[in-house]
Amino acid sequence: MRTLSKHLKRLDLSRAIQVPRKEYKFATKPRAGPHPNEESIALGMLIRDYLHLSDTMWETKKILVKRTVRVNGKVETDHKFPVGFMDVISIPEIKKYYRVLYDTLGRLRLVEIGEEDSKWKLSRIEDISTVKGGKFQYHLHDGRNLLLEKKLYSTGDTLQIDLEKGDIISHIPLAENNYAFITGGKNVGRIGRIESYKVVNAITPNMVKFKEGFETSKDNVFPIGTVRPLVQPPEVRVE
Repeated sequence: MRTLSKHLKRLDLSRAIQVPRKEYKFATKPRAGPHPNEESIALGMLIRDYLHLSDTMWETKKILVKRTVRVNGKVETDHKFPVGFMDVISIPEIKKYYRVLYDTLGRLRLVEIGEEDSKWKLSRIEDISTVKGGKFQYHLHDGRNLLLEKKLYSTGDTLQIDLEKGDIISHIPLAENNYAFITGGKNVGRIGRIESYKVVNAITPNMVKFKEGFETSKDNVFPIGTVRPLVQPPEVRVE
């Protein structure tokens, strides 16, 4: 019987992770969590290899055990915790705050944000199910589940969530004229304005067309704003 390896070689790292491949033989393998392994990076590697706050994983663990690092508003001490798209990293002790986004090469990047912006995050609705009592459970892209009395939103929509209270601040539907972040395909990392969204009753994916002259699968579209984009990587220019 084949078992899953507890180890991960750097040469086998996902292309979404931007770290030197040949500097060391092994990399920290993320634990099972809110993001798939191929779309996440272990928190320890993020602190050591992205932020350069430590030189070794031993030093990284010492930083985490002091409970100074927060992921999405919660203190995180596990160096293998998976960090992925739209997660918010807060280090109040040094007044640094970051949001995890894709760049135009499909790599996970840290974008520095202000303290106020670190108090909320965007989560896309992946699925909706009904539970006991007739309530609706919304399954979000980051592993969260929201239980609401009514079906107010649709799959593909994005919710802006208060990380302290867990309340919904705003709702960004997958609809015409709204801004969206592209999370996959050849246009990954771009921000565009939705021109049209057509539901196809077939095995082919539903496609979203943008005013910037390109289109992509619905699965690659992450709404991020109505009047203006709520997030924006440094290298992206909104047309």
